[in-house]
Amino acid sequence: MLKPFYRNSCFFLLASSIFLGACGNENSSSSRDEGKSLDETKQESPKPASLNFFYNGYSKQLVEELERKIETKFPHLSLNMILHGTGSTINDVLGAGTTLDIVAFSAGGLFTVIDLELATDLTELAKKHQFDWNRLSPSVLETIRSYYGGNRLMIMPYELNNNVLWYNKNIFDKFGVSYPTDGMTWDETYELAKKVTRMDNGVQYKGFQFSHLNLVYKNQLALPFTDPKTNKAAFHTNEWKNWLEQMTRFYKIDGNQIIGPGDGVFIRRQELAMYTGPSLLDQLPAAVEKGLEFDLATLPRFKDGSAVGSQMNAPFYAIPPSSSNKDEAFRVIAYLLSDEIQASNAKKGRVPVVTSEQVVKEFGAELPILKGKNVASFFKDTVGKPITVTKYDGIARSQLSNALDRLSEGQYPDANTALRAADEEANKLIMEQQKK
Repeated sequence: MLKPFYRNSCFFLLASSIFLGACGNENSSSSRDEGKSLDETKQESPKPASLNFFYNGYSKQLVEELERKIETKFPHLSLNMILHGTGSTINDVLGAGTTLDIVAFSAGGLFTVIDLELATDLTELAKKHQFDWNRLSPSVLETIRSYYGGNRLMIMPYELNNNVLWYNKNIFDKFGVSYPTDGMTWDETYELAKKVTRMDNGVQYKGFQFSHLNLVYKNQLALPFTDPKTNKAAFHTNEWKNWLEQMTRFYKIDGNQIIGPGDGVFIRRQELAMYTGPSLLDQLPAAVEKGLEFDLATLPRFKDGSAVGSQMNAPFYAIPPSSSNKDEAFRVIAYLLSDEIQASNAKKGRVPVVTSEQVVKEFGAELPILKGKNVASFFKDTVGKPITVTKYDGIARSQLSNALDRLSEGQYPDANTALRAADEEANKLIMEQQKK
């Protein structure tokens, strides 16, 4: 296991009286330590503390694994892990009067955290505990700041969901077509998709399909869903028209029509040549056993863009303002961002949020199916520029997703009509939401 990055952080410098007494009230901690010599405070043991840790994401098994690691690292801490589920949603937990010390949410939970005011500015805590923000890439930091007006660091992402292009080598081999490569444009991908969209022995092979969750919601062109000044949909623009036309053309290839979730066609039926969307690593072992020969390439980019991936799609931690254990909570979060934990997760195929080359080298080490594969494609693109988000983005982007489907299926004559319909329906729903 890799040596943790935080050699000089509060996890290891127990000589600091501030750090040692920070599991309770910070002011009372400081007052207790006044008048004590460095030697006296250095010998004190951390005060026992119990942290309520709400997790919306990860399986029970992974959460329990993290719990064991944290309590081993910090013997003075006991964790009450609350896993999201029926009867234990965030509203259930808060309604029961539970004071939370750490919360974890997927990227889609951002506005839940904002609306419920579950995040504390981490800037001073990071400074106090010597956390190096430079361990995260500038684009990740830019995105975090954008969520809260551009100047506050309220959440801590703990892994990334970088997009790549997965492809079925068997289909390309069957039709004698060259494999996809890193750095392709969407135009090149379109031409490739046409070559491998074929009917063969009664089987309709499809060239390319994509997940709306990744390519629509976190689009590479950083196009906004709503105008933050008016809270109205922002679809009827030339930029959105260009994006929609380029992406729906794939589904107008004869034989490549949408027939359901693309990952199912790629994994279970093995009739899809190329796919991009949420990571397939959990599903691949069973597919490989059934004969899938796969590899991956970087996410295609628009021809006028550089090596820009989708916008950041990352689960994150936050410390609620009501926590009386903010120092201990930050210690835990910082440990979960240490090279030790990031490398451990990277070995399992979770894309690390830190830029450490040593951690990145560990990616997929415990996944035999990735041996010899182009795993470097996960890390070649930069995170896309963030948009200014609003609380109505979820409503607006759902309507855009519907418009994409309907245009792809021929229900709209052109992109302008599709975007106008999405704009009108989104604004109607936003107005209804505002009245509640």
